[in-house]
Amino acid sequence: MQWAKQHDLPLVIHARDSFDEIFEVLDRMNDDSLHGVFHCFTGNLQQARKIMDYGGFMMGLGGVLTYEKSGLADVVRDIPIESIILETDSPFLTPKPYRGKRNESAYVKFVAEKLAEVKNCSLQEVASITTANAEAMFRLSS
Repeated sequence: MQWAKQHDLPLVIHARDSFDEIFEVLDRMNDDSLHGVFHCFTGNLQQARKIMDYGGFMMGLGGVLTYEKSGLADVVRDIPIESIILETDSPFLTPKPYRGKRNESAYVKFVAEKLAEVKNCSLQEVASITTANAEAMFRLSS
């Protein structure tokens, strides 16, 4: 985290079953210079709100969003799309309809389609907003 602050780099945090421990560290280390993404976010709404409260963090959504029994769609419904980026966890967590096969970047469109359905907006709107979010997070220019 110190290196990320020092070099203005985003943190990519994979919080699998470790939100409480990560939050303990972020509670001590977070300031305006720290930013990043919770990669493959699968947390609950309370965890999502805490992430947003840090100010500089987004949640990365991948194939799990398309899994009916994951419950993630219900959480994401209450997260502003401005706090979301789309991602893949290739070769893992392949979205429907390819679940069980090797994941690849081209399948992120299925995550985008599911997000559009959950947010009741167009696929173009999802693509535009989440692309802008990723560009801002990773300091990319379009």
